[in-house]
Amino acid sequence: MRKIIDDRGRLFGKISVIDIIAAIVVIVLAIAVFVKFKPNENPVTTTNTATVTYTIKIFSIRQSNANLLRPGDKLYTTDNGTYLGTIDHVDVEDAYIVDTILDGTYTRARVYERYDVTLTVKAPTSYSNGRYYVDRTFELNANAEIWMRTKYNELSGTIMTIEAG
Repeated sequence: MRKIIDDRGRLFGKISVIDIIAAIVVIVLAIAVFVKFKPNENPVTTTNTATVTYTIKIFSIRQSNANLLRPGDKLYTTDNGTYLGTIDHVDVEDAYIVDTILDGTYTRARVYERYDVTLTVKAPTSYSNGRYYVDRTFELNANAEIWMRTKYNELSGTIMTIEAG
């Protein structure tokens, strides 16, 4: 009867134990790389669509800029021109800041000739794993800062709320 491992360290006299260990390590690494870099989701191929209404808060802008934001205007990103939706409603309020006084208390003060604008935007989106993608590439995230432009304006704001339907 043959020994399982001979005097040269080979299994059944044919395969080296080190070769088997090296092959196992290569297989495990290949599986790990495949699992690590396999895409879990792809918003380009999603078929779930929904119309989403989201609000964007723009802080402390001039009245002239606020007047150029009108319902019906289309929003685009400033970096690559991705379509973000159509403005449904514009709400303009006086701008305020919170600042400290010398005695250490806080006060809320009006900012002269500046206004806070809340835009309500409607956009067709694709939906995948609880995430909404406008124009199938731009992911909507609450509290995210967004640089955007209209035909007449270029500004930045913060996405405040996202509501489907």
